[in-house]
Amino acid sequence: MNKLIKLVFVLVIFPTALIAQASKQKYQYHIDLLHMSDDEVTVSFTPPRNTLKEGKFIIPKLVPGFYQAMNFGQYVSNLAATDKKGKKITVERLDQNSWMVHDLKNVHRISYQVADGWDSLKQNTQGAKSAGSTFKKDSVFVINYNSLVGYFEEMKDIPYQINITKNKDFYASSALDYQQKDKNTDIVYAKDYRQLVDSPVLYCVPDTTWLKIGHTEVLVSFYNKKERHYSKKIALEIENILKNQQAYLGGTLPVNKYAFLIYYESSNEKGFMGDGLEHSQSTVCLYRSGNMSFLPNALNRVASHEFFHIVTPLNIHSGEIQHYDFLNPSMSEHLWLYEGMTEYATIHMPIKQKMISLEDFEKSLEEKIKGMKEFDNSLSFTEISKNAMERQDQYMNFYQKGPLLGLCLDIRLRELSGGKMGTQDLMLQLMKKYGAGKYFNDGDLFDEITAMTFPEIRTFFRDFVEGTQPVPLKEYLAKVGFNYDEATGKVSLSPNPDLKQTALRKAWISQ
Repeated sequence: MNKLIKLVFVLVIFPTALIAQASKQKYQYHIDLLHMSDDEVTVSFTPPRNTLKEGKFIIPKLVPGFYQAMNFGQYVSNLAATDKKGKKITVERLDQNSWMVHDLKNVHRISYQVADGWDSLKQNTQGAKSAGSTFKKDSVFVINYNSLVGYFEEMKDIPYQINITKNKDFYASSALDYQQKDKNTDIVYAKDYRQLVDSPVLYCVPDTTWLKIGHTEVLVSFYNKKERHYSKKIALEIENILKNQQAYLGGTLPVNKYAFLIYYESSNEKGFMGDGLEHSQSTVCLYRSGNMSFLPNALNRVASHEFFHIVTPLNIHSGEIQHYDFLNPSMSEHLWLYEGMTEYATIHMPIKQKMISLEDFEKSLEEKIKGMKEFDNSLSFTEISKNAMERQDQYMNFYQKGPLLGLCLDIRLRELSGGKMGTQDLMLQLMKKYGAGKYFNDGDLFDEITAMTFPEIRTFFRDFVEGTQPVPLKEYLAKVGFNYDEATGKVSLSPNPDLKQTALRKAWISQ
């Protein structure tokens, strides 16, 4: 098969208010991974105590970071409600992703079946597999709770208790802390639906390695049907990346725990397919190929990008992300920040930390330039971002043109500050101002950044992010002693840079 890489970056932000887990105002779920029928998992729950005559039960239509409807309700069947005596209560299916449950105040139990969201990575269906769940009895379960667990529209921001019946030899790899009630039962708590959906879990016989990077605990969990004891090799590769990211981010990683959940499926075909889903404290990576030799290098790239998402949008995000609507979300205009600046940090960090050569850095810039040319660059980035669901044909340009805009912003900041401030410093300042529990207003961000930096930066955003002027690569790369040939797309060091260019380049990439 042709080489195919699909990477989807998903972020869910959770509010600061924590409701006690012991409260009776919680969703109490049971998920049975042990007794399956026709590749379906049985799910049941008791709703929070309430006095409602009816309630709208929702399984997400889509999740943050996706810009097409995933319709996770399509995998749910036979949803039924009963009271304490086992008497059926009326339920109406409103559409693919929602149900109206009548006499909700007297509902004691709601149950349903959930089908496997992907049987094999080989299938080329709409949407990424990593956003769904797969169930392989007595083998492996990749669980994204957005495909198994729902909520009532009238009862949001309420804690969850999830009881999971599973194979006694299985281990739950997740950013959440799973407690073992007995050999076949785990219990996990989430402070609300956002945190639950934000925390996928890989259930299987464990092949895990723990890392400690500063104060951050990092779990690397690996599954392959045949290969065992491979997580340690992957962890050694990831450790180097994270230590350099720690230095790049000022000496501290802005998270206490992180989990890499890696599923690998063997194939006789050439090339490999990758499908990745990112969360605020974990990432799920699905791979399929003929051999595993590519894995460490592929995961290095993913590990770097996904971990930088801890900065944005986990710690820097707008109200549209903070108050995400799983049925009808409003899009933020700042994908240039969430994806573009994250990808820029991914290519800037290795050269700044002296992990790669100048030639490799030049090559990475050339790849982004080539990728950018495949899209319509006469469009406003803020407009594409606000209309990301309608303009999916342009979405991937946030990973091509986006980091090139980040590069120019970084050089401009260095120029205006005499080399003392760049995008690294800007992102740290934004994290201090906002953080995980606060958000900015979408329309105010450019003015906020301008107030933190220089008046000229507002012009930069007006021209190149809100506006449609071409990315000024040739002009800005020249400021730091690089030549950019617009005809060939080649980037190279200037043979005779002056002292000003050399000093600015030193401030920019430490070389």
